[in-house]
Amino acid sequence: MSETWKRWEGRTVDRRFSLQTYLGGSDHSAVFLTRRGAGDSGQAAIKLIAADVADAEKQLLRWNRISGLNHPNLIRLFEAGRCNFDGTALLYVVEEYAEENLAQILPERALTAEEARGMLPPILQALQFAHENGWVHGHIQPSNILAIGDQVKLSSDTLTQPGQPDGGAGSTSDYAPPEAGTAAISAAGDVWQLGMTLVEVLTQRLPAWDRARASSPQVRAEIPQPLRTIAEHCLEVDPRKRWSAGDISDCLEGKRPAPTSAPSEPGRAAQAISIPQKQSTKWHYWLGLAAVAAALVFFLARPKPANPPAEMPTTQAQPNAAGEAAQAPAQTEPKSNAATASATPAAGGNEDQSANAHPGNHANESGIVRRVMPEVSAAARRSIQGKIKVRVRVEVSSAGDVAKATLESAGPSKYFSRIALEAAREWKFAPLPADGSAAREWKLQFAFSRARTEVSAVRGKR
Repeated sequence: MSETWKRWEGRTVDRRFSLQTYLGGSDHSAVFLTRRGAGDSGQAAIKLIAADVADAEKQLLRWNRISGLNHPNLIRLFEAGRCNFDGTALLYVVEEYAEENLAQILPERALTAEEARGMLPPILQALQFAHENGWVHGHIQPSNILAIGDQVKLSSDTLTQPGQPDGGAGSTSDYAPPEAGTAAISAAGDVWQLGMTLVEVLTQRLPAWDRARASSPQVRAEIPQPLRTIAEHCLEVDPRKRWSAGDISDCLEGKRPAPTSAPSEPGRAAQAISIPQKQSTKWHYWLGLAAVAAALVFFLARPKPANPPAEMPTTQAQPNAAGEAAQAPAQTEPKSNAATASATPAAGGNEDQSANAHPGNHANESGIVRRVMPEVSAAARRSIQGKIKVRVRVEVSSAGDVAKATLESAGPSKYFSRIALEAAREWKFAPLPADGSAAREWKLQFAFSRARTEVSAVRGKR
């Protein structure tokens, strides 16, 4: 089936959702890039699964109910339905498009303890919301922890109601709790999967344990506190002894001493998380918290591999790109045939930079009226190793406005590429003479380092 998915690129689902880029899949499901609907330019992802005759209606009903959930740390589902390609009956669900997931990062490196501590709160808040509304996740693992812009989110298309039998593919997963296959799906199972995931993101491997034995997995001693204690209490074989998500939150926030190993009452893992609700989950509002700032690092400015993962069990991701060099001193760009380079310090925001421009917004000798520098969050700035360069080609209208801006060299990070492109669109140039003697194209290079942002501008050919 996996070879068939790719051949369906270009087809249309339900006469509305075009299957654009094939993002990845398995024998059982596939994910494509799409648009939310006719006239809607927003990107979305569409997931296709084979329609099981017995469970199709239940699955559609479940997806439609999940689409009514609205939490900033849960991937939103927009619409679900049926389709048929070449005689194959399929179900589809349209959901938010996530650029990256945590499983793409782990082959490159483990997270630091600070990054892991920053990852946990948004995931715990998503679990709190799901559990309070009568859902359990059932598939918590790195591939289902995603980034959209500056938010960390948990996938939602696998949500199910507690008490359902766990006899599907999730019961044989490496992340499955000991009771999988013999007991109903529960919030305690989510806690076990979170513990397995926590160990993996810190060590790049799952904890070793023998399912045939009754002992809990051994959590490696080098995992720092309080993360080691959290993992140990998540990975209790007896689900009644596992910490609740609220216990994990309290331990992270230092609200109370760590609980003893005494068994807790049954169903404790389903209790609500006692995390204060934030006004916004945007990362740049949390920059005062060092752990949260560090968590942004692994999604925003990490090196990107060239190809997407071969298997995408439950969610989608775009391919990433290759690595950036280690920390290096900032270098000034060559000035020959270029406008004077502008620079903003690390603390700077989105400013007009036209040091040589005359008053009144007139063009300077370089032909540039206004330079706009990208606004870089403090957390993203701290994540830079060496220098990240992004080149943008702009086409200038006769009035001197940027008519079109395209990436000529995107660099290793989608975040820095995006903010460079947005800044370039705001540049202003001198009006072009009617005789065509001036260049209608410019090339801008933005160079980001921990200390500052620099830009150089070179005229294109006439």
